[in-house]
Amino acid sequence: MPISTEQTNTVPATRFPLRRRTTVLAVLASALAWSAQAQSPPTAPTLSLHDAIVRSQASPQAHISQDQVDLTRGAVIQAGLAPNPRLYLQSEDLRPWASNFDFPNSTEDYGYVGQLFELGGKRSRRVDFARANERQAEANRTLANQQIAGRVAAAYWSAVANAGIEQLLERDLSAVDEIARYNQERVNSGAGRGVDLIRVQIERDRLRLALATAKREVVQSRIELFRQVGQAPDDAVRLSDKLDSSLPAQTQTLATVLATRADLVAAREAVQAAEADVRLQRAVGVPDLDLLAGYKRNAADNTLYSSLQLPLPFRNRNQGEIARAQASVHLAQDRLRQLELSAQADITAAQQAFQQQQEIVRDILPDMRARAAQNLAIMDDAYRSGGVDLLRFLDAERTAFDVEVSALRTLAEYQQAGLRLQLAYGMQP
Repeated sequence: MPISTEQTNTVPATRFPLRRRTTVLAVLASALAWSAQAQSPPTAPTLSLHDAIVRSQASPQAHISQDQVDLTRGAVIQAGLAPNPRLYLQSEDLRPWASNFDFPNSTEDYGYVGQLFELGGKRSRRVDFARANERQAEANRTLANQQIAGRVAAAYWSAVANAGIEQLLERDLSAVDEIARYNQERVNSGAGRGVDLIRVQIERDRLRLALATAKREVVQSRIELFRQVGQAPDDAVRLSDKLDSSLPAQTQTLATVLATRADLVAAREAVQAAEADVRLQRAVGVPDLDLLAGYKRNAADNTLYSSLQLPLPFRNRNQGEIARAQASVHLAQDRLRQLELSAQADITAAQQAFQQQQEIVRDILPDMRARAAQNLAIMDDAYRSGGVDLLRFLDAERTAFDVEVSALRTLAEYQQAGLRLQLAYGMQP
């Protein structure tokens, strides 16, 4: 039941010229126009929540998680590379100080190539381990992007709510300024009491203080929003989404959430990576074969050279690393189970909070706002006819304002509850 703010016709002082304007605050149903911030020029750039989230996905925060994925992809490439062959050039029995030294006939010269052959499937185990780490990094990237989007959404609705409170305070202060001017005229003409004027002036000072605080909170919340988006604050940008925008019905089965939530996917990939590490460390404990073959010149004779080297695993069979990797598997499994329990608790809490907030917005909030508006309208008529004093009228006006602020904050919490439910489901806001 919005009341137009265009009711600006002047009424003689004896007919309470301020009352027509204060009716704007009385009804305050237009405070759902308040859910967006103060009106900006038509040409002012706007920023929706969707646009803010899209921009945040190109921010340095988002690039960090992508860079971590690129690191693991490099590790996959490296893990699949076979050992390089080695070239050996060697000369023995060099005696250049001897008078009878003849290099071709007095030295033994070698030229041969060595190649390490990895046994136990080390290379394939390294690749499996690296790919498991890559999948875990990709899941962490998805989780990081969802968390960034969640922080952006939370900051966005906080900024919208603070801007709405600022707008309401500005309207209320404007109405109280008119009341103060009216009472000043009555006092000056001898028709009014000075105590009423002082009381209105006190109310005006209180609103000025509250408005100054609200303006500071608007600035801080916008700074936080743009920080989460990943760009410099821009005072010219108007936030376009409204707090009273409806939220779609969100239902997900527990099995679906547990299978698709990014943090649980990352935890399961951590288990896979730890198990791949165990297989790799066991393969590392298998000795590798080192073959060498080439040419040998022994004095004047040309011969072939071959060699085989094989470590004897009597002491070191990589037991420590195998034990460390097995402990990592247990750790990853425990973390996964704990995350699953936490996820179930998050989902239950988010569902209940969203349902309760939805019921408040749907069933309680409209009646509360309507009653406050009706009460103020009655007090407005009674005050103009002399049926109630100024204090009772100001009390009704303040009550109506507090109700509208509560309504705004309730809608902000409604949006935040919907956001928490989306995050609990592992959905992108």
